Amino acid sequence: MDTTYVNIMLVVFLVVAALAIDVGYMYVSDEDLKNASETAALAGAKAIKQRIQNQAATDPGKLLVTLNDTVQSSARSAAIDMAMGDHAAVALVDVLSNNKNTLSEYNDVTVGFWNISTHTYTPGGTPVNAIQVRTKRTAESASVGLGPLGINLAKMTGAQTANYTPDTIAAMPPRASANIVICAEACDAACTYPSVCAIPERKMYSAALGATSDLPAANRYAYTSLLYPVASTSMLSDLVCGEMPAQEVCGKQIHSTGNAPQDLLRDIEAMMYNPNADKSNKEYDKASGKLIGWWVIAPVSSCTPARNGTIFEASTVTKYAMVRISRVCASGPTGCSQNYTSFDAPPEVCTDGDGLYIDRISCVNCGSGGMLQFPGLHPVIVK
Repeated sequence: MDTTYVNIMLVVFLVVAALAIDVGYMYVSDEDLKNASETAALAGAKAIKQRIQNQAATDPGKLLVTLNDTVQSSARSAAIDMAMGDHAAVALVDVLSNNKNTLSEYNDVTVGFWNISTHTYTPGGTPVNAIQVRTKRTAESASVGLGPLGINLAKMTGAQTANYTPDTIAAMPPRASANIVICAEACDAACTYPSVCAIPERKMYSAALGATSDLPAANRYAYTSLLYPVASTSMLSDLVCGEMPAQEVCGKQIHSTGNAPQDLLRDIEAMMYNPNADKSNKEYDKASGKLIGWWVIAPVSSCTPARNGTIFEASTVTKYAMVRISRVCASGPTGCSQNYTSFDAPPEVCTDGDGLYIDRISCVNCGSGGMLQFPGLHPVIVK
């Protein structure tokens, strides 16, 4: 009889244990679900951005194909992996995808177009620059967890909102991410977005935007603190080395200087070769692992005469330029010393002197229709 009782109770214990595990699925809080949808959407938007960058670097002529792809399978996979992890079969959060762009019982992911002007999202709209992710508890799923029983238990316990399915939209609004401003002459009409031009490597020289110079305007840049009014180049150095967040400056006045010491170029060099700085926008050679480019969005201003007697000048941004910096070379001590970084360009890439070099460029006018389609390099939550 003891054996019989043990066998009976063993079955009961196993059932209770299984129930306890499934009930545990319900106790994913509303905040957990919201956080999961946000991190998943950001991961998906990052994958869309990465695909755009790869296409611009390898075959810019086919960029429109990428922008008009309303499936974006890599972005969907990145979002689902971020939400559910490597153990989807026992995940507490459920995200489904059938590659459609309508939320349904079988689909929690859409891709589409985020309009930066009206702040509206169009699922399935093109050019694709955003992703929407919805999350739910596996206990409330018809196929995982407790299904309808889980929903009823959630209502009875009051532990969380029943059937709470938050959704998040992440997009890539265009914002300036570089502490350099270039002259409008650098933007050839043929290199207007979505055309991304592969150009012969161009050496850029630091000079005040309005300074008299024998250098072609297309080869000149100034250092900028963007919207932050600073009084010295040392303060600008802190912004460069502190990874200042991208800013919306199109059509606005920014502050720039060309009368800066070599220290600022060393700071930009340190940030370029620091593998932990803005790493999602760095491009590496797949075979050797060497850094071959750093994508940034630089503000563009007309090179009008500057006022005399001041260090920082105000100028109005007329365009954005998405450029790939191919290398930065600066002699002297390592930059960004205040951040305890020590990254220099490899000696083999600096055989022809100090300077900042670019080899890809695409520009867009502020206020133009193209600005609505211009992708940013730092995905953010927009809704």
